[in-house]
Amino acid sequence: MKFLKRVALSLVLFGSFYSSGIAGDCPGVESPDGKKVMLKDIPPGPRVYAIPDNCKLTNPKFVQKKAKEGRKLFLSRKIANCVACHCAPNATGCGDVGPDLTGYMNTLYKAEYIGGQKKDIQWLFQRVADFRVQIPPEFKNNPYFNTMTVNLTTKALTYDQVCAITAYLMTLK
Repeated sequence: MKFLKRVALSLVLFGSFYSSGIAGDCPGVESPDGKKVMLKDIPPGPRVYAIPDNCKLTNPKFVQKKAKEGRKLFLSRKIANCVACHCAPNATGCGDVGPDLTGYMNTLYKAEYIGGQKKDIQWLFQRVADFRVQIPPEFKNNPYFNTMTVNLTTKALTYDQVCAITAYLMTLK
């Protein structure tokens, strides 16, 4: 009898929970607000970022020190997860969506970027922060140019983390 009372109480509680609208706030097909929920997943538009004053990427000693943190972030599957798409020296489980960044500063960094943009430290910082501002207009709808993560604009990473990853990339020679 105790069991039946518990089941009955559970059904009453569930019914009031469901009818109170709480269940209706959950995203899904039955939710009339499903479109609103989905629109929240669309990142804000592209943003241009300046390198903060405390990110001294023109100082070789700073770069060497910060690169150690950047490497950890690059390899971290829980934070930046760059390794999911890119490879780098001594990295395991590399993805092949993006280019291999081994020797980056002597290879890809020196290659001309489509659209004639000049590659410099600011360009590289922006690439990690929000690459979308660097996509030439004629390639905006090309999926190949829209595969990298948007880190600062979506707050997936902080300025300090973007600085560290940029420093790490600068050491890949």
